[in-house]
Amino acid sequence: MYNQLKKIYKDALIQTSSPYNFSQYLWFTSSANEYYGIEKEALTSKDILLLETFLQKVEEHQLSMSEKEQWWHELLFGRATQQNPYSQQRTFRFIHFEFSEPLLNKEEWKEALVAFFDSDMEIVWKNFTSGVIVNFLPEVKEEESVPLHDIIDITASDFYTNVKLYIGAYTEFEEKLADLFRWEQHCFERSLIARKQANIHTFQHALPFMLTENIDAQQISYIKKMFGTMLDDEKELLQSVKVYIENNMNVSLTAKKLFMHRNSLQYRIDKFIERTGIDIKNFQGAMAAYLAIIIIEK
Repeated sequence: MYNQLKKIYKDALIQTSSPYNFSQYLWFTSSANEYYGIEKEALTSKDILLLETFLQKVEEHQLSMSEKEQWWHELLFGRATQQNPYSQQRTFRFIHFEFSEPLLNKEEWKEALVAFFDSDMEIVWKNFTSGVIVNFLPEVKEEESVPLHDIIDITASDFYTNVKLYIGAYTEFEEKLADLFRWEQHCFERSLIARKQANIHTFQHALPFMLTENIDAQQISYIKKMFGTMLDDEKELLQSVKVYIENNMNVSLTAKKLFMHRNSLQYRIDKFIERTGIDIKNFQGAMAAYLAIIIIEK
């Protein structure tokens, strides 16, 4: 996209991770979350209409940030040039979020989040659909944790859009904080691909997919042999086993989720154990089977 625009607007075009100088440039963003600034003097009204057919125009008020939000944005998405605005060491975590479509009422959504968090927080937007909540650990720990599923529910009911969250680990300010942030983003992306229906994502959800993404073809062929003809003839059996493991080897809960009779599910589990020799009723067997199923599903 950038190269095509560069041929037309030449030096009047710039690309950056964070729009600025709105008095000189008109800003647009692409579906790939890239920001393009074009000097206003180089644009006609017809150019603007054409650009808006395949790019989304960015208004300054949509990206207005506080001093702390600006610092976080530079640190995570660019290069921090300002001094750390926090006077003392703080413990916090990143809660990454991804909306299904651009959120128009950002300030209202932030007000709704404040009601859930009893501690300080900052919201840093990467683009119109994604960003991160910097959630500081409260000085006095509450007995109950933040109901993250409630955040998803209220976003759907009050803002008519869906949001997915990745809950990062608590950490403190450190030199390679941006690297940790990017690694968590990668975990989030892998988990989103593999668990499309899930709204809450964490390290424990992402790790199996991170570990299995670089398995070579020869290893995959041997892993497939463990399942014999099940890959072609009994795919429902494998899916049942996967859901069973994801639900902590609870037969009743799994049967309910699969809309099956408990005895029918138990028959499938016993059949899988007999055919593969992998006892998925214990932890080691369940872990091995789960990783193998993830690998062959790819």
